[in-house]
Amino acid sequence: MRLDKYLAQQHPDLTRSELQQHIKAGTVTVNGVVVVKPAFEVSADTDIVEFTLPMQPDFANEIQDFAAKHVIYQDNNVVVINKPAGLLVHAKGGIDHEFTVADYVRAQFDPAERAEHSDNNRLGIVHRLDRATSGVMICARNLATAAMLSRQFAERKAHKTYLAVTECVPAELAAQINLPIGRNLSRPATFRVDGKGKVAITDYQVLRINEDGTALLELKPQTGRTHQLRVHLLYIGCPIVGDPIYGHGDSRHNDGRLMLHAWQLEISIPGADGNVRRTFIAEPPREFHYNG
Repeated sequence: MRLDKYLAQQHPDLTRSELQQHIKAGTVTVNGVVVVKPAFEVSADTDIVEFTLPMQPDFANEIQDFAAKHVIYQDNNVVVINKPAGLLVHAKGGIDHEFTVADYVRAQFDPAERAEHSDNNRLGIVHRLDRATSGVMICARNLATAAMLSRQFAERKAHKTYLAVTECVPAELAAQINLPIGRNLSRPATFRVDGKGKVAITDYQVLRINEDGTALLELKPQTGRTHQLRVHLLYIGCPIVGDPIYGHGDSRHNDGRLMLHAWQLEISIPGADGNVRRTFIAEPPREFHYNG
């Protein structure tokens, strides 16, 4: 029997994928020898299989610190945050678990529903920002609100506004970029403008031209494709400052970060007398006020 299949029988609370990750991380021994291949054949009758499940991290201090520094608004149904650049929205499934937005949101979630969905590491997450992007995010504190918010994003009823500093000034100071985006098959983790891709629309306006030739842009995506803003700005010849994938990783005045910030989010949230339309604003970091 395969090692991962054997462990799945012994630990039904863990998925096969999770167990495979644990095996590859060296947490399983067979007859006293570490085995890192999930397909390793074992015998339930003759082999001694030992599995040490790593302790779950305690993020109590991080949760308290995050609440003090990054929460913009919170009520019984939603929590709105100003996500700092560099923070992951949710874990990617690996064993090495760093603190994420999802860890904070999970701690604010309805306790009964949280217990009922203990295997969901994205509880309350209804949209996301790239790790390198800062700015406003709204998260749900119960399942009914999560469904309501998710529906608005799916139906394009949630309106987002971003700020970006680009490496140069666009030829048009205000325009709409309507170019489909698809996965870059030569670099599968990235995307590109592709005639066979999905519809992607971005409205932009230049707010300021800096003395060093960079520009501050207001961006309003009408669709929500992965890396949409970064790909569209690259295509018009003005990649975002600090973008190591679609730009040149330019480090002028940006402390090495991607100069993309989710500035405003207009969305409806549950209120005492029905749904209420709100606009939440995440003040941009000091780097975005640079003019030189």
